[in-house]
Amino acid sequence: MSLAAAAIVLSVGTVTQFAPIGYEAFKYGPNTFHVVTADLRATTLSAATVHSPSLTSPWNLLNLLHVPEAKPIAAITGTFFAPSSQKPVADVLIDGNLVAQGSRGTAVGVDWFGGVKIFDKPYLEPVDWALYQYGLRGAVRVLTAGAVQPNPKAQRFHDSRLWGRAARAGLATTKNGKVLLFATKAKVTLSELGKAMKARGAIDGVSLDGGSSTCLYYKGSMIVPPGRKLSNLFVITQATTPP
Repeated sequence: MSLAAAAIVLSVGTVTQFAPIGYEAFKYGPNTFHVVTADLRATTLSAATVHSPSLTSPWNLLNLLHVPEAKPIAAITGTFFAPSSQKPVADVLIDGNLVAQGSRGTAVGVDWFGGVKIFDKPYLEPVDWALYQYGLRGAVRVLTAGAVQPNPKAQRFHDSRLWGRAARAGLATTKNGKVLLFATKAKVTLSELGKAMKARGAIDGVSLDGGSSTCLYYKGSMIVPPGRKLSNLFVITQATTPP
């Protein structure tokens, strides 16, 4: 088989083994999931968070990214916010500074070397963010070391809508340094989201703010547009000049 033919065989949607980032839509059971896969081992890619002090459109949030010589290439809904105050209910870390605080839920951190880690802290125990440049907390753990075992009640979440059926946004990591951004308009459970993540090779994963907040952006398009204004996003950036 020629290399050209092999590349065609290995392609799934727009994702190939040669691309550091790509998007695909896939079916898991009866539901369609949208996923952006980013290989952060590529020196052209990095991750960050963006935040607005008041609710705004995701397009405005993307314009708030201040990373020299980089542009947003993909983004997913971030952590939960309180509509009344328009403030996040959990930590949001921007360039080493906490712009919002709240000690609940699983955390996603981007360290100073660009690695992304999903980790847990007990309820009301603060995160020591010194090792991280960007991050957010308040996520609901759905996949742990390859096991699908969501338990939002144990994480002290009380809103029953979290463990019902809803549109979902989520983030997952693989053992080889890839970050996967998931979104679905279908009304799925946390377990169904975790199983879809596992099916794409993830070993750890979280559910982020979903429902009408569900948003997935990729290369200039809102693949899944939100039905409301948002407070924060997790963003994948791409260098605009060679490293």
